[in-house]
Amino acid sequence: MMRQPRIAYIDFMKCLCIMLIVMYHIDHEFFNYLAPNLNNALQAFRLPMYYFISGIFFKRYDGFADFTRRKVNNILVPFVFFVALAYVFRCLEAGMRWAIGADPVDASPMRLLEPFYLRYWEGSTPLWFLLSLFWVNVIFYALRRWVKPLWALLAIVVGCSALGYWLCVHKLVLPLMLDTSLVALPYFVLGWGLKSWGALEPSRYDRWGILALVAVAFPVYWLSEFMNLHFQVMQPYWKLYLLPLLAIVALFWACKPLPRLPVLCHYGRYSLIILGTHPLFFLPIRSLCMLRLGMEPGITLTLVVFIATIILEWPTIWLLKTYAPRFTAQQPFFKPGWKL
Repeated sequence: MMRQPRIAYIDFMKCLCIMLIVMYHIDHEFFNYLAPNLNNALQAFRLPMYYFISGIFFKRYDGFADFTRRKVNNILVPFVFFVALAYVFRCLEAGMRWAIGADPVDASPMRLLEPFYLRYWEGSTPLWFLLSLFWVNVIFYALRRWVKPLWALLAIVVGCSALGYWLCVHKLVLPLMLDTSLVALPYFVLGWGLKSWGALEPSRYDRWGILALVAVAFPVYWLSEFMNLHFQVMQPYWKLYLLPLLAIVALFWACKPLPRLPVLCHYGRYSLIILGTHPLFFLPIRSLCMLRLGMEPGITLTLVVFIATIILEWPTIWLLKTYAPRFTAQQPFFKPGWKL
């Protein structure tokens, strides 16, 4: 089967997402050094935009078995692989600490199971997103299969998001990030909806996207409050959706006319690999800079760690897509014909 050509501005949006996520993980306060409410404004859309992009590529494929096979290949297999990779790094850290007589860390095999039942896994925190993304895909597939009228579909999506919001506000945790998946469902549906309505096609109105982005930037900046989908920290319900949806649509619109930017599009194309590996790099780099080089937390330290991490990701992408393509969604792990 011939692969469809990649959409350059979508790869750029994925690059923007993953770069913002890496920077945030390195230093949660970095963006607030630049402007007081900037982190909240970026937090409002950087993860929702990932769900949105996934929604753009939603397909029903050849039935539930084929759909599930593809989502297992593209999401769950990388999730398990990156969990195992993080555990290997944990074992190496434990060995090094033992060799130099430092305080030990727990590297027992039971830690491999923690990502499946713990909301926070210190081995590689960002991997929760893959579980959530898998369930968002499954939930929406079920809705598309069983709910035919568009108005009913949208009504149920709103109902699911309201239920997820209620669960998060009351700190009622569902297994495998299902509560967060319900909250994130509208972002995913927005991507599916824009594609269904032909928004991916070039338009004479695309040149106005940058003006829309500037117009949206001000209310998003001033109105955004702290939110964290992972830890069930929610903005007011209307802000949780209106601000991200405005920001995502404006950013999507502004990115459409962009030419292909090879390096950035490359990072965007393989953002899954960066998502799964960047904690393995920035944590030791940051410790080295602070303990050995005497650097203090702040803009300089964050930028040094960020640049070093992104540079290391380039050969990492090549290594994993070349030697572990079936574990990083570059080739199918389960081939066609596999059944549940």
